[in-house]
Amino acid sequence: MMLAYLIMAGILVISLVLFYGAIGREAKRSAKSKRASFLQIRRLEIAEEENAGRLTKKESAQLLLDVNHEANTSIQRSFVAQANELPLAGWAMLGAATVTIIGSVSLYQWMGYAKDVAFTEDLQKQRLTPEKITDFLQYRSARFDRAEDWYYLASDHMNSNRYQEAVLAYEKALDTLAQNADGRVNLLVEYAQAVFYANDNQSSAKMLQIVETILTADPTQATALDLKGVAEFTQQNYLGAILAWQEAIRYSARSSERLALMSAIDKARQRGNIDSQAVAPIITDQLAVNLEWDDSQVTWQPDDVLLVYALVAGQTMPVAIQRLYPEDFGRIILLTNLDSLMPTMTLAETNQVDVMVKLANINDNDLTKGRVIGKKTAVLPNRNEIYTIKVAL
Repeated sequence: MMLAYLIMAGILVISLVLFYGAIGREAKRSAKSKRASFLQIRRLEIAEEENAGRLTKKESAQLLLDVNHEANTSIQRSFVAQANELPLAGWAMLGAATVTIIGSVSLYQWMGYAKDVAFTEDLQKQRLTPEKITDFLQYRSARFDRAEDWYYLASDHMNSNRYQEAVLAYEKALDTLAQNADGRVNLLVEYAQAVFYANDNQSSAKMLQIVETILTADPTQATALDLKGVAEFTQQNYLGAILAWQEAIRYSARSSERLALMSAIDKARQRGNIDSQAVAPIITDQLAVNLEWDDSQVTWQPDDVLLVYALVAGQTMPVAIQRLYPEDFGRIILLTNLDSLMPTMTLAETNQVDVMVKLANINDNDLTKGRVIGKKTAVLPNRNEIYTIKVAL
């Protein structure tokens, strides 16, 4: 930055020196021209006076000497005045221009436009690196101190496994976010996860305090219930862990999360010697499905969503349904007795179902829409088996 300022100041000085040098040369040329014109006129007048007999030759010669002396003296005074005025004006102009240019550049830098422009240019030319992104987010957060900027910085730290830095950024975001703002609960959830990861995936009093705050505002928040189960398990309260994780299963619709929670519950049952008679499982009936496709013939779009139905033969209303988002494609799908659309019949009341896969739009909330891209009939629930369905577009 300092080098850029020095270069600009040097260019400015050279330009002004050349400019005022040209003005000085032009002023001297003009003065000499005026002197020559003045002498010529006065000499002509003196010659006319002498020819008319009003002046003698001696008087004419003396007048010519006086005219030459007067002209030289006048020009010298003019040069001195200009010599005194030009440097003063030049230095004043130089100072004003220097302050204006360097001040405007400093203001441009201070307001952040240079960083914004550089970031946008790197983004357009695909020259962004993780370090540049982090540096820009840190600058934005420190400069504007807005909740959204701190949140983006925290998310960047989380993606880079810098959990301690993420915790600090989440705290800044929460400090600047209104207590009743939309999305505060979700921000607290991510904050609690960051605290958990920053503590080497171990529960802590700080994490539990955040979790209790979340559950006070939203008792059905699945991630908070999961973390509560972790805290209970750490304290060897295995019954409390099972109950918390079962509630998390109830309110989490993602198969991968449910599978992880079910595995954690099994571990808590073993540690605490708690069987299904002491605490009945929340998932009593289940069906695991795996989807396969040919990558050379199938291209998923960002707005694609898959609907996986379990249907009883002869009926149109599914007894279980899962909605898969693009990031879930390729994972095991778990249909359970919790996934019924109608309370009159669940997977628990069936002995055999047909599984249907539909391709729909992620923005479409109507679960009856979509195109069938895969199907498997006569599937038996509650088997230690993963049923494979091949899908084709």
